[in-house]
Amino acid sequence: MLNELIFFEVRIFRMFCEKLQVSSADTNKLFETYGVWKYIEDTYDMLRLSSDECAVKDILVMLKVNGIKLRGETCNKPETVNDKITEPKRFCADLILTDAIMDMADEEGIILQEARNKIINSNAYAALYDFETGLWENGPDYFRDFFQRMI
Repeated sequence: MLNELIFFEVRIFRMFCEKLQVSSADTNKLFETYGVWKYIEDTYDMLRLSSDECAVKDILVMLKVNGIKLRGETCNKPETVNDKITEPKRFCADLILTDAIMDMADEEGIILQEARNKIINSNAYAALYDFETGLWENGPDYFRDFFQRMI
């Protein structure tokens, strides 16, 4: 069964990385240091009522209020045809990542947050969202196997 909170976190995290053009490891460090993961979990019911884009903007505002200066924030490029083609791939990759996080937590007896951190800090995360690899087409079990081979 899909954990909707983890799926939401995965989507928002990916969008934040893309918007600011920052690596997943650097973004994860920022999210951990400034309590963004906790903020998303604590305000999930409110954040999910608006669009994912609004949730990302809320996080940007939260970080600004805490005095964080973000350099790629003005990267508001207009939507392109390529974005419309890759969005279904992103959605599939988000689902695969969510399932992989849940499976890893269950199999290794760790909390979801620890499983999430292991995966998004790995090179496997970048490969999942590099659509040239085709990794996004193969499902969470294949991705977990790929992740294990990468470490």
